[in-house]
Amino acid sequence: MSETPTATGILGPQLRRLRQARGLTLDALAEAVGLDKGYLSRLERGQKAPSIATLLRLAGSLGVSVAELLGETLPADAVRITRASRRRAAPMQMLTEGSGPLAAFLIHPPAEFAEEGAQDHGGQELLYVLEGRIELAFADRSLQLSAGDAAEFAGHLPHRLRRIGDAPATALVAVARD
Repeated sequence: MSETPTATGILGPQLRRLRQARGLTLDALAEAVGLDKGYLSRLERGQKAPSIATLLRLAGSLGVSVAELLGETLPADAVRITRASRRRAAPMQMLTEGSGPLAAFLIHPPAEFAEEGAQDHGGQELLYVLEGRIELAFADRSLQLSAGDAAEFAGHLPHRLRRIGDAPATALVAVARD
């Protein structure tokens, strides 16, 4: 069998996220699709590449398209945007709810997308635009964010950033590790 899009590292984390979001155990999903629990676990860890028939059964059992299962399209709620106009001015502003260890970065995106392509990593990511305008691009959509806007999304979704226009842009990026 030829290599499927699991080589991108999307299928495993996406499969686990969808399974857990539906409150399914490995046992329950394995039984629903007629697979061995160990095989399903290896799929989630990226150690196995499924057949097309297996992808179809998994997508059907999880109630998503194969494209969504492979990370080629995103569900409407995959990226949450908080617009500056919806936040109250206060000495301390809560941008997202979350816990766990964080890594934070101040970034200055270039005018063009980086040559190395889309970035992906574990955990959740929060991007908060401090100044300027930024384009946040995913597999099937591109979002424009302005100063005060925030986006939160799963870090395993390949994404790219660039500045929009000639004015400088700065963003705070926080990553909550799994």
